[in-house]
Amino acid sequence: MGTWQAIEADVSPAVTRQMRNFQAQIRRDGIRRVGAPGVLRHDCPPAPAVGAGKDCFVYRLSGSQVVPVGGVSPIKARFRLWVARSSGNWQVINYDYDVLR
Repeated sequence: MGTWQAIEADVSPAVTRQMRNFQAQIRRDGIRRVGAPGVLRHDCPPAPAVGAGKDCFVYRLSGSQVVPVGGVSPIKARFRLWVARSSGNWQVINYDYDVLR
């Protein structure tokens, strides 16, 4: 996994705190791999409050979790990033993450 310093300049101040803690969150969930490069989608749920429209990049994530019965269960997750131009650069303005069942 990458480091915060590698992406810090690409994150909007509005989501800096959440993005800074994101890697720790997904590691706790058992996520360890990004399956492939992100795919630009045009059917993402908009978030008008932050100016995020229907276009976002979707990444498929995978890993495993320890289950109470004493085994390990594979998991998959989806990570979506909305970006916008700011001062001539692209910045993350919103994101969401869900474990897929």
